Amino acid sequence: MEAQQHEKLSQLIEDLTTSGQQVLNPEKLKELKKICKSSDDYIKQVYHLIMMQLNQEHAEIRLSAFQIANELFLRSHQFRILLISNFQEFLELTVESDFEQPLPPPKEIAQKLKEMAIKSIEQWHEKYGEAYKKLSLGYHFLKQVKKWKQSRVPGNRVNPNNFLLPTPFW
Repeated sequence: MEAQQHEKLSQLIEDLTTSGQQVLNPEKLKELKKICKSSDDYIKQVYHLIMMQLNQEHAEIRLSAFQIANELFLRSHQFRILLISNFQEFLELTVESDFEQPLPPPKEIAQKLKEMAIKSIEQWHEKYGEAYKKLSLGYHFLKQVKKWKQSRVPGNRVNPNNFLLPTPFW
């Protein structure tokens, strides 16, 4: 039974991240969350599968993998611990924190990924920052070193979807 669940998780992650859709399939996402709820071992497997997909050289795959990560981050302490333990790599793969490693094409999807990830990290920090030091450090790194500002502060650059945009360097 357990081997079937591991295989099912792998298939769900593959299906969700390679559909080419910018919105996750709600039925498959629900099924994934239901399986993850039953065991921390499944959370660990999904975390590793998500990180593999975030390393793919295609922005649509990364966007879908990020959306799954966001869903699980908001629901699972175990997933938060795993993601935050490797937070620097996560930032590099989603918000382009290392400009020597740009996000892969297509460019418009990469920009959407970046905006969604920055907004989500801001929300994660507001909700969980005090409990997870590396999350707080990563947030402050983005805010202070990379010059990204909170989206709700008047005068900051925010796009029509209320996604946080990086402050230009010029």
